[in-house]
Parts: sequence; structure tokens; C-alpha cells
Amino acid sequence: MRRRKNRWWINSIHDVPDEEKIQLKAQDGPVGKSWYARDFVRAMEAVAENKRLARGLNCARNHEASRLVFKPGWIKIGISCSGYTIRDVDFSVPQFRQPEWDTLIKTIAADASLSGALVSGEFSKHFVDELRRVGIDLIPSSAQGFYYYCSCGDHHDPCIHKIAARYFVAEALDEDPWVLLYIRGKTRDDVLNAVRQVKSVQTENVSRSAGTPVSAFFPSGIKLPEKAVPTGFFTCEGDDPLVPLQRESVRIIPVRLLGKSPYYFGRQNMADAVIELYPHIFTYAESILTDEKREEE
Repeated sequence: MRRRKNRWWINSIHDVPDEEKIQLKAQDGPVGKSWYARDFVRAMEAVAENKRLARGLNCARNHEASRLVFKPGWIKIGISCSGYTIRDVDFSVPQFRQPEWDTLIKTIAADASLSGALVSGEFSKHFVDELRRVGIDLIPSSAQGFYYYCSCGDHHDPCIHKIAARYFVAEALDEDPWVLLYIRGKTRDDVLNAVRQVKSVQTENVSRSAGTPVSAFFPSGIKLPEKAVPTGFFTCEGDDPLVPLQRESVRIIPVRLLGKSPYYFGRQNMADAVIELYPHIFTYAESILTDEKREEE
């Protein structure tokens, strides 16, 4: 079979090269391994009829998709459900405006746990929830102007092609959730660089006002020896690990220097929970030292 040169306008799944065809991985059970992929699917399942959901899922599992593309402002995928004709499904995604990006970047820069998640690539629920609290929702929904269109002409909404497309996109999110930032207008690297710039300015301002080199993540009142500027442990700043420094007669809790942890016990940040143990740790350490001194005497 001779294939056409302009593949974007190919209307038959048979004309799509095998390496460019997409098959749904979840052949049984729920679609989406991650919480964000399942949230993406549930938003559609909440408004679609059960019978049409079953037909759309059957289409996704027993047929193939092609040419999945993510771009700022939209997602496009070709779906083949009935026969071999490819139906193009387009998702329209509102891009964040500059004030929204400013809020997102400042929020991440001000919270070491969010900065750490951005650096490590961990698209955690805490990361999404904290941004949602300041009015930034990374999971697209119809309430935000997230719509999708199909070329099939079916008057039912959503049609089976839209439903199948949502399942394929959900599995793509499992592979790379940071495309949720990209379709809003910036890549993860763009945001990371912007956060680093904000933190750099914060660090310079703190250093100038205090007259001592300190990190922007340290609580006020904590000073460290000159020529020993540590770097943030859960942050975007620096490449070397933080080495807590002690001064004689000054007791510094090392965990405080690390900023917030990206992990929580319920609603309590892990760093705060560990800090509560330090008085007991100090008391135990002093008792051991006292015993050793007595043995030496």
C-alpha cells in the first residue's frame, strides 16, 4: 500500500505507520495509574452517559489512536473507532495570563516543598492543592473553559471519539504530567528558571538587609558564620548539599535550615514533626556525653 506524503491529513488508520499508532495500555480496570490521570478521566465520566462511556472505552481499548500532540493552548489526537476513518479531536485549553504565572511562580518560590517537587519532577497532590489554594488549577476542567471538539458530527456530547480521546490523553499524563504546565503556556524548565530568579533576588535582598550571607529559606533570626553560605536542601538553589554549622554556645536545629519538607503526616509538615523531637534528642545526647565524662573520670 502506498502511503500519502502529508500524514496529518491521512483519514485512514491503515495509512498511519505502525510505530505512530497509539494503543491504550489499560485493557481492563480503570484507566490512569496516577491520581491526576484518574482526576482527568473522572471529570469526563461525571457528565457522560454510562452507555456512551462504555462505548467510548470499548473504542479506546479495541482500536487505535494517532498523532497525539500537546501545544500551548490545545491538545490534538486522531481517534479511529468505527471502520478505519480517523476522527480528529481537539481540546481547547485556556493559557495562563501573566498575572497567573506571577502568582504561580511566587507561590512555588515561597514554599520549599513546592520548589523541591518542581526540581525533583514529583507532580504531587500537595503541589497541585497548594497552587489551587491561590487560584491556579493545573487540572483542566470545563469550569475553566476547557472544551473539546470532534469532526464526527454526532449531536451527542460527548461523542464516543471524545470519550476515547480523554482516555488516551489520561495515559499520556501518566507518562509526563508536566505537559499540564506546557499546555498552559510554559514548560517545567521555564517555570524552574523563573523560580530560581525569584529566589536569587530574595537571597540578595536578605543578604543586603542583614549584612550577612544567608539563605532566603532560613527563618529570621538565624545567622550563620561568614564564608559558609549553605544551600537549600528541598529547593532550587545550589548544587551542593547543606552542611549545618554550629557555633559555640548557640544551638541550631539543622532541620530548620532545610525549609519545609515535600512530605506530610496528615496536615503536619514532616520537618515540623521532626523538629518536635529535637529537645528529646538533645537531652539524650547530653545524657550520653555526661555518662562518658563520668567514666573517663
